[in-house]
Amino acid sequence: MQQKLLTGRLILADVARGLALLTMAIYHFSWDLSWFGVVDWDVSGSPGWRLFAQLIAGSFLFLVGFSLVLAHKSGIRWESFWRREIKVAVAALAVSVATYFIFQDQWVRFGILHSIVVSSLLALPFLRVHYVFALLCGAGVILLYHWLGDYVLPYRQFFWLGLNSLPEVSVDYVPLIPWFGPVLLGIGCGDILHRYNLLRFLRGSAFPSVISRCFAWFGRHSLATYLLHQPVLFGIVWAGVTAGVIGTSGDVQVRSFQQSCVMACSQTVDARQCEQACRCTSSEIKERGMWEDLLTRPNDADVREIAQQVFQVCLRR
Repeated sequence: MQQKLLTGRLILADVARGLALLTMAIYHFSWDLSWFGVVDWDVSGSPGWRLFAQLIAGSFLFLVGFSLVLAHKSGIRWESFWRREIKVAVAALAVSVATYFIFQDQWVRFGILHSIVVSSLLALPFLRVHYVFALLCGAGVILLYHWLGDYVLPYRQFFWLGLNSLPEVSVDYVPLIPWFGPVLLGIGCGDILHRYNLLRFLRGSAFPSVISRCFAWFGRHSLATYLLHQPVLFGIVWAGVTAGVIGTSGDVQVRSFQQSCVMACSQTVDARQCEQACRCTSSEIKERGMWEDLLTRPNDADVREIAQQVFQVCLRR
């Protein structure tokens, strides 16, 4: 028998969103410190940091599916759905425009907000099905990604699906495959709690702690928090480095060279292979004593030719 959704806030669901936002802020702050050379952490390329980022994205998208159940399981409230959908779509557009001017070639073409907009629409029919079907479909989308592998459709037009074989260089890239999977898993889990009248346990304590209320507040304002936290953190690190309050590790120029190298290389070569080749190139050029020449005379034909030769050797290793 279908149970009616509880009225009022389910504070533990809000707390979960707040915790997800905290982990995202930790990741972005670490990325900012790495970008400005304050630390030598390889936030963009390290397997550990990549796994951390994937877990964060997965938790957000799981909560998107779960929240759809909380809001619309007893019947889709179209007015509130479209209001939320438009807000997220506008925010996604703003992120794309802002990152286009800040990061240029690495701008966000299809990040987590874009994925949330499309996934929310695609997920609506799954609100009417049994949780077993939603869970199986969610797992299937994730397994499909691993089964198909990297090479599927060699067309840039399919970058939003995640099935293109051409590497996508972006500071935030969350395609539908496999990331629609966690949304469906969230719907399946939400349906379980809904069918068996377990949502009441998400109310938590009648007198939540200050910390819980704090996380819940950010969870209730997740979109605004998401949009504002990274500009604030990025600005703090930039201001600290510019003012000399925060020292750099001396790797800013190396990191900038490697990022530019990877962007150029990734147009035709696998991104991971490019990262290894570009790290090798910077090391080899330093060992040859040509690093200062490359920095001071980047357009010198002889210097560029030597750097290109070094890169080709590194790429074949």
